[in-house]
Amino acid sequence: MIVEFLSTSNKFSAVSYNGDKLSSGRAELLCVKNFQSLQVLRKPRVADYKAYLRMIGSLNPKVKNKQLHVSISVEKSKCDKHALMQLGEKWLEKMGYSNNPYLIYFHKDTANNHIHMVSVRVDKNRKAIPSRYEKLRGTMALHDLIGFDAVAQAKSDANKALTYGFSNIDQFVALLKCLGYSSYLRNSSLHLVRHHRTLHSIDLHLINNLIGRYQPSQTAQRALQGIFNMFLKIAAGEPKRHPSFWHSYLKNNYKSDLGNLLSEKLNINIVYHRKNKEASGFTVINHNTRRVHQGEDIVEFDKLVRRLDRPEAFFDGEVIRFYENGEVIRFYENGDAKIKVWQETFSKQSSLRNDEPEDKYRKRGR
Repeated sequence: MIVEFLSTSNKFSAVSYNGDKLSSGRAELLCVKNFQSLQVLRKPRVADYKAYLRMIGSLNPKVKNKQLHVSISVEKSKCDKHALMQLGEKWLEKMGYSNNPYLIYFHKDTANNHIHMVSVRVDKNRKAIPSRYEKLRGTMALHDLIGFDAVAQAKSDANKALTYGFSNIDQFVALLKCLGYSSYLRNSSLHLVRHHRTLHSIDLHLINNLIGRYQPSQTAQRALQGIFNMFLKIAAGEPKRHPSFWHSYLKNNYKSDLGNLLSEKLNINIVYHRKNKEASGFTVINHNTRRVHQGEDIVEFDKLVRRLDRPEAFFDGEVIRFYENGEVIRFYENGDAKIKVWQETFSKQSSLRNDEPEDKYRKRGR
């Protein structure tokens, strides 16, 4: 569960943004509080809410960016809209907004349930709501409400990362990024950052010792090469920036159709690297074998990012089916490589007929 501070302005454009979502059926207005003079209206409009918020904001001209626009999101549907609304109201109280006018919207246009909250940074006594270190305070307030210990989680994730095999510090940093952490080097330690603060530190000597002891596996590398060659016939690895304009983590990270498919089906991640605001390389992390691989050792970057206009195959449940010849690919685990493939080839005609005897199938190991 995360809290994200979104756009700020003096025109309260967030009310229009959420109003558009509301009118298109992609959002629901859950809560309207402390809009006293609007209670006489049977159905207040977006313009009415904006005018009221601007009026309260005008009480303190020293506050320049008067709009508060915040989202709280949860993975998939772990919390329903009512639980999120109650959590949002408690969060607003902790941040000093409980007596201010505010709106809470539930958005239902993504896979993750989330709410948007809009308020004003000035109270009715003309005082500014404290905004210093608000991202840090907002995150800590949320963690306090849900009983989450970010420091303990960072320590656990760091210990988990140290069980992986990696060849250099850059690969370890990519692994931490995959786990949701940024990092920086200082005083012979690698420091993990998340939720707007440093949460844990790892001694560089420990990391370097692990790098020196690591033995790359050609078997695991060849297995990944085969997997990437196969999956590139289904989805492209062309990196795309997340379309969200407000989420600070997502908008600075790249995803791809291939990366999403590998993560979903085989628990393998692609971490893209940026240079001059463009994707310039990648790292592959196989969580099954707990190994981190240099991307170019698996597939050439130009081949990875090439567009795929005509896929050759598709996923049918847990198997891959080819369009042209009816070939089927299945996956299973085997030793260090963890993922091997075997295929069963049969003609289009036999694949469409259930009464064909089994001995007509041609089996071939790969």
